[in-house]
Amino acid sequence: MPEQLKVAYYLPRFPRLTETFILREMIHLRELGLDVQVFSLAPPLPSPTMHQQVQAMMPFVHYSPFLFSIKLLLAQFYFFLRSPIKYIRAFIRAIWQSMPEPQTLMRVFIMFPKSVYFAKQIQEMKVDHIHAHFVWVNGIAAQIAADLTGITYSLHAHAWDIFYRNPYCVRRQLELATAIITVSEYHRKYLANLCPRWHPEDIHIVHYGLDPLEFTPGHVPTEDNTIRIMSVGRLEEKKGHEYLIDACKLLSTRGYKFQCSIVGRGRLLESLQARINGLGLQECVKLLGAMNQTEVQNLYHHSDIFVLACVIAKSGDRDGMPNVLLEAMAMQVPIITTPVTGNPELVRDGDNGLLVPERDTHALALAIERLINDPSLRSKLGQQGHQTVLAGFDIHQTAAQLAGVFREICGD
Repeated sequence: MPEQLKVAYYLPRFPRLTETFILREMIHLRELGLDVQVFSLAPPLPSPTMHQQVQAMMPFVHYSPFLFSIKLLLAQFYFFLRSPIKYIRAFIRAIWQSMPEPQTLMRVFIMFPKSVYFAKQIQEMKVDHIHAHFVWVNGIAAQIAADLTGITYSLHAHAWDIFYRNPYCVRRQLELATAIITVSEYHRKYLANLCPRWHPEDIHIVHYGLDPLEFTPGHVPTEDNTIRIMSVGRLEEKKGHEYLIDACKLLSTRGYKFQCSIVGRGRLLESLQARINGLGLQECVKLLGAMNQTEVQNLYHHSDIFVLACVIAKSGDRDGMPNVLLEAMAMQVPIITTPVTGNPELVRDGDNGLLVPERDTHALALAIERLINDPSLRSKLGQQGHQTVLAGFDIHQTAAQLAGVFREICGD
């Protein structure tokens, strides 16, 4: 095994504004001496709000040529002529496990030749291990590469990729992987129950990590005592933004002076804005759209309370352990959230944050009201939250832990 472990990160698309935790992880793995190379199945979408750190990884990012290019065709011939059985088996396995999900199946048909092309690239680069964030199409691409090259691969399970998808498809992907990594004990138990091949103790838990030097506390008070509430998350059901908006109506009715800023974009934009308008909250609740990391950090500095009212969506989709909770805690902003999935492993009610039942507008409003009326509690929760991140979610620790998992898999 070479001293510098070479790891191929298979991602659905890179860069993505909502996946800063992956970007942060890869940068710190490279700082630890791992040669991390990114293989993106899709090109980046044009975005005016991309994170500055992206440029640090771009020299190590690989994209596939277009679908009918000569390079893709030559890669198919290369593996088919060397071992037609391996090639056909890789194709059949990828298709078979995706059949219960028609949309995934169509993506696999399109993705297969790209995956074969990437397999040839990582073979030529002498990659030691493949890592796929999300148990999804890019995980199948990693599986195809492993079938063709014999290189080990791991899957990193998060949220929608295991809770929202067809259980058979998820189970099949888990069964074929060399190793499974996830983000909380809740996830580990869920995955072990879903896929009996994996005992809980064999599934690695690696928490999300933040750089304490990047997320430094620095609260900026208001001049008129207006309480500033913020939330960050895609505008979709599982984020619970509608309950925050409804809680704001209760607070407004009770005469509290506040501003609530919700950062994110998504398919519920129109319905959430209509809800705000219908409740007459246009002046105190704002949907700010997407922001890059620097802009979000500035908002943390100018906020008094952070709320993420996570729910389990009707589809079964849910959050894992939202990275924005860690960010707010690192910045000493007191947080309010719900005991969904891995959140109780991060937040201890009344100690480093507040937990309220999901979909309970009145409980959420009471929790916000409690923090509005008790500045000392806000200060205590903020300080304890900051210490929680330093103790267990420092990127230097979590990246080193992940590097250790990779080395263990590769027998280093």
